[in-house]
Amino acid sequence: MPVPDVMFCAQQIHVPPELPDIMKQFTKAAIRTQPRDILQWSYGYFSALSKGEPLPVKERVEMPVATQKNDTGLTPGLLKVLHKQLSRKETVTLQELQIKWKNLCLPAEQLRSILRLDNFADEVEWMKFFALGCSALSGSLIGSMKHACEILTDDPEGGAARIPYDTFAFLYSYLAGLDEEIPEAEVRSFLSALKEQVERKNYMVGVADFSVRKKN
Repeated sequence: MPVPDVMFCAQQIHVPPELPDIMKQFTKAAIRTQPRDILQWSYGYFSALSKGEPLPVKERVEMPVATQKNDTGLTPGLLKVLHKQLSRKETVTLQELQIKWKNLCLPAEQLRSILRLDNFADEVEWMKFFALGCSALSGSLIGSMKHACEILTDDPEGGAARIPYDTFAFLYSYLAGLDEEIPEAEVRSFLSALKEQVERKNYMVGVADFSVRKKN
């Protein structure tokens, strides 16, 4: 049976007053984040919005690296989004991490590669995963720590990118411990010297602090 033609007038259509602003914010978020799969990302966006959770939205558009020929998936901006979404708990379930990862349209194989670097099971210690994510963004320990500072800092963009010494020491020790070529004594010596250096800075470590010391 054919569906009868139905005429609607303006009085019959109810548009929630908050809808225009919701769609405006959604559009701006999509432009900033530039998701590879707009439908998957939209599902994650509105799911988080309905639950009052941090949204899967970048703070700003990330410009592609000129020397990067292929899409590597994870970026500093996306790792920062994941940190905002998952760092509320010290440990997250693997399923929760997989969902957030998928909603950011990141490659599943890249997630598996990162997880293989440690003995994660059904639960993942977030800061360890975060450290491995920073490592995936850089080919060196110092590069990884630079990413960590820039993502975690409360300093304005372009500033010193300072983070608490204890946070820096945990991330550095963890990543260095995964590298068999870095002696444990060298790690302890470096962190001890760095701690003395930042005592007068209220135990805050900036990118310049450890970059200069490692070069020396």
